[in-house]
Amino acid sequence: MTLINKLVAAILACVLLTACEGKTHIGIKKDGGNGITTSWTNLEPAEVLRVMNGETVSHNQVVLGESFAVINQGVEGLVVKDGKVSVGCSLTITDSSGKKILAENDLFQGNDTWDKEKARELKCTINTGKPMDWQQEYKIVVTFWDKYGKGKLENRLTAYIEDIP
Repeated sequence: MTLINKLVAAILACVLLTACEGKTHIGIKKDGGNGITTSWTNLEPAEVLRVMNGETVSHNQVVLGESFAVINQGVEGLVVKDGKVSVGCSLTITDSSGKKILAENDLFQGNDTWDKEKARELKCTINTGKPMDWQQEYKIVVTFWDKYGKGKLENRLTAYIEDIP
């Protein structure tokens, strides 16, 4: 192999390695069991759960005044700096007419940096109450993003508000 061929091979190898590192990982998954549609760019969860009263549920009914959580388990792709990750979380709730009844830009603000081992689970707890009404369905969007990188993970779901059964 001549010197020029070796040089070309080395440059090509560097270009390929750089191209692989910059690859964007995109996906979408709808869980028919819990009704959550999850889309991601560079942040992928292994599993997404809807948890109410400590139990995983596969329905969207919530008693007015109760809470439930959206939990993304086994999240991969967060950028680590000095053993830490930094994550943001926004929450938007709209009624059936499309009117926003809640829009929080960053629920984690001021408490958004954790040890990388503790950030494999991203969780948002949603509380129900006024101005929500009984027998109404609400659209919920929970978005997590990597403050050190370009990753984003979005959970879309609904909650049907019930009276006490």
